[in-house]
Amino acid sequence: MINIAICDDDVSMTATIEELLYKTAKEQGIKINCAVFFDGFTLVENIRQGTYYDLIYLDIEMRKVNGISAAELIRSMEIPALIVYVSSYEKYLKELFNTEPFRFLSKPIDGNRFRSVFMDAYKRVRQKSEYFSFTYNKEFIKVPLGRIYYFESCNRVIYIHAVRNVRAENTESDEMEYRFYGKINDVEKQLSDTNVRFIRIHQSYLVNFDYIKSMNFTNVTMSDGAMLQISEDKQKKVRSQFCAMAGMEVPDNG
Repeated sequence: MINIAICDDDVSMTATIEELLYKTAKEQGIKINCAVFFDGFTLVENIRQGTYYDLIYLDIEMRKVNGISAAELIRSMEIPALIVYVSSYEKYLKELFNTEPFRFLSKPIDGNRFRSVFMDAYKRVRQKSEYFSFTYNKEFIKVPLGRIYYFESCNRVIYIHAVRNVRAENTESDEMEYRFYGKINDVEKQLSDTNVRFIRIHQSYLVNFDYIKSMNFTNVTMSDGAMLQISEDKQKKVRSQFCAMAGMEVPDNG
């Protein structure tokens, strides 16, 4: 079962999204449960009270609390729900980076594009249970892929920068670091067979798209605050991959 929230102050738009969701889910044999909200404030309060959503369809321009503000509040609660922005205003794309969006849908909604985004989201929700496994000091370790910020290679050692499973007391950092001996090329190949959310931005870095906070031509800033360099020879490809994953058009100057 996938729990989905739809938030838009346009009643007809929420009805359209809900109809498309149930139609697509029925065609694919997927069980879903939808809740509808007409302003960001009500959605945020519902989540504060403990309701969990795997996927949130969120309009940007709404009364009381707009979509970007609502998403910022949701992320401040460390809610890992996938957020799909639905709007006719692409001028906000730069601001959306801070809320780690999954996709962007333009209004009016194209049915084929909607189904494609939903299926990508469904696959991503299922992938949250997947793990990256490795051996270090004769110990077998499994790390959930959905909690990995990025892989870093240094002197034949691979470092995994990941979110802590539980926020430990008396600990300043929310990040956990693992390490093992290996090649990042092998890690990239292993992930490409099962998970398409990681982007190779540099000879030393393999990053999780879902934790990219912002990006320019030369650097990527991750959710944990790390600023990682994009290799000059990978800049064009990385930009294209990022835009494809975000459901955005590649800028003409990119």
